[in-house]
Amino acid sequence: MDAFFTVDRTRCLYSGAIIELVRHGDIQPMVLQTHVNELYPEGLSVHGDRYLLQSGSRGNIASPAIELLFEYIRRAHYPSSPSRFQCIFSCSSIEDARTFRDQYGESDSPIWEVRTENTYHVGNMRLLDNNQTSLICSYLGHEYWRGNDGPTELAGLREVVLSLPVVIGERIE
Repeated sequence: MDAFFTVDRTRCLYSGAIIELVRHGDIQPMVLQTHVNELYPEGLSVHGDRYLLQSGSRGNIASPAIELLFEYIRRAHYPSSPSRFQCIFSCSSIEDARTFRDQYGESDSPIWEVRTENTYHVGNMRLLDNNQTSLICSYLGHEYWRGNDGPTELAGLREVVLSLPVVIGERIE
């Protein structure tokens, strides 16, 4: 079983928790419920719920529009990679998790070990940048799913996209 490290910015994780996909049955209008069921019959992660279903969602790292673009690039060209809408994000090392926490969390956000036997993808999270032309966003999406770093000016922290379910291990910090 592979081990990674995740920053608990919402402070809801605990040792032994199993993070799984969630199926929604209350999306309105029904045509959108049908659409979600067709795209993600197994369900969505918390991240998928936030960026795909919630109106007015705005992240401090990525936007719903760039998430959707990266998802469609993945579906069209890298279908064996896990969906960002059906995953939990982690880091390969405790040091990377600390860096992520320092940049995007709060200094006291807990860091947990995450264990999985499922597929995962490692990509440069700084490539999720939609402050670019559509062509550049497309290029960055392909670089992300290829596992490349992309342009030097966007070099940065690599995230591990873990397919669900995963098991939360011990609290590291």
